[in-house]
Amino acid sequence: MAERYVIGVDLGTTLAKCALYDEEGVSRGEASRPMEVRYPGPGVAEQDAGSFYTVTCDLIRRCLVKSGVDPKGVAAIGIDSQMGGIMSVDRGFNPVTYYDTPLDNRSAEENRSMHRKCGDLMLKKSGSLSTYGHKILYWKKREEWKRIHRFVHPSAFVAGKLAGLAGGQAYMDESFICFSGLADLERSAWSGEICEALGVDMEKLPRILRSTEIIGETGRAAVEDAGLAPGTPVIAGCGDQAAGFVGAGVLDSGQTVDVSGTACIFAVNVPRYTYDPEHRTVVCMKSAFGGSYYLMSVVLGGMTHRWVVETFFCGGKEDLGTRGDDIYAELDRKAGEIPPGSDGLVSINYLQGRFFPPDPNVRGLFIGHTLAHGAVHFYRAVLESIAYDHSIAKRIIQGLVPGLAFGDVTAIGSGSKSALWMRIKADALQLTYHNLHRSDLATLGSAVLAGHSAGLFKDIRDTARRFVKRNLTVTPAPGADDAYRKYANLYGRLFEALRDLYAGLA
Repeated sequence: MAERYVIGVDLGTTLAKCALYDEEGVSRGEASRPMEVRYPGPGVAEQDAGSFYTVTCDLIRRCLVKSGVDPKGVAAIGIDSQMGGIMSVDRGFNPVTYYDTPLDNRSAEENRSMHRKCGDLMLKKSGSLSTYGHKILYWKKREEWKRIHRFVHPSAFVAGKLAGLAGGQAYMDESFICFSGLADLERSAWSGEICEALGVDMEKLPRILRSTEIIGETGRAAVEDAGLAPGTPVIAGCGDQAAGFVGAGVLDSGQTVDVSGTACIFAVNVPRYTYDPEHRTVVCMKSAFGGSYYLMSVVLGGMTHRWVVETFFCGGKEDLGTRGDDIYAELDRKAGEIPPGSDGLVSINYLQGRFFPPDPNVRGLFIGHTLAHGAVHFYRAVLESIAYDHSIAKRIIQGLVPGLAFGDVTAIGSGSKSALWMRIKADALQLTYHNLHRSDLATLGSAVLAGHSAGLFKDIRDTARRFVKRNLTVTPAPGADDAYRKYANLYGRLFEALRDLYAGLA
């Protein structure tokens, strides 16, 4: 029998990636392209919605060429994408609005109003507060509303275009719906109660599917635009984080994952639906496979990480004379010489507002610096701030699920390459960290889901475990969290203490 392959596409905030895998999980061809985020003004950000399709087609074509694989050998395609924003399509499945990224705060008033009216109910039903539901209310006030037929995410838009769907066939997979604040997550349905209370037109919400459902097959456009063979199955796909968790094999209760990408996430798999009514900090997201859930915290710390490097070290006063990954390795070496706590320097890493609990007014902060601090202190303080955020999330999850045993933490995303960052988090959280030979697992996760739908992989759990290969392990030093605890507590207190000042700045 001829060998068969699967394609996984990951549409991230700043980078799109595609990989073609064989039946043993070996990548036979990869390609990537930067994704542009436009920042027209303070608190304003947007992405060209149509570019998700054109970039995806380019990447698929490049992967096919690099691999030398006959397109007829591709068994299925799975696509994942960033989860926090929303876009829309008309009846012909053409984009109406730009991709309204969670970095954009033009819907801040709708955000406040939505949570003021229904915050408790949204948490109870959706497991999360809104990162894009309020954006739907924002667009309801705009002229574009008349042309909007359905709201979708980039992965569903691209999959739909490849399969030739019409606007009425638009969909959203289960992993995305928690961030709407409009869903009944346990039932995998839209909540009529919430939508009625907020005046959300439910006919503009897409149908909800499982990530492994086949939504159609490639037609003429996919053949011409992406070089695919006609009739290739396209699955519903899922959110980028859900795909990464599959690719990392984090599918069983207690398994823990740390994502260091554009979004920095600390998550643990739990068997039952639960939510965080007291702190409003931890989100409940449905798994892309099976009936389990993830309790997780989300902060866009990866963008702050990159901003610090580009602002402080690329051509500035302390230019290290290196580029690419080399600059991060050199910064890690220098930051490793600074003691835990960065000599009393604490950073808040939310440069474009806070998701959970929601506060679009929050901005970045460095506090405690003196004449003795250098630029590398600021770099280390940003790394530590993510550890503080994760330690707060860990305590909240322990309260929500008493007796839950946290397993070793699987570190994924580009930041998982940093042994220093893993060391900081392992010591602060007192959990063993390990990274994998692949740092980016989303394309693999999407490919595994696609392969399962096509019948290549009978059991997703077994397949993921077979493909996952551990690399570096970092064991926490006993008592090392003592040096971080007071700074983590201070970090948490700063948000409340500065709430009015942030509002004044905004």
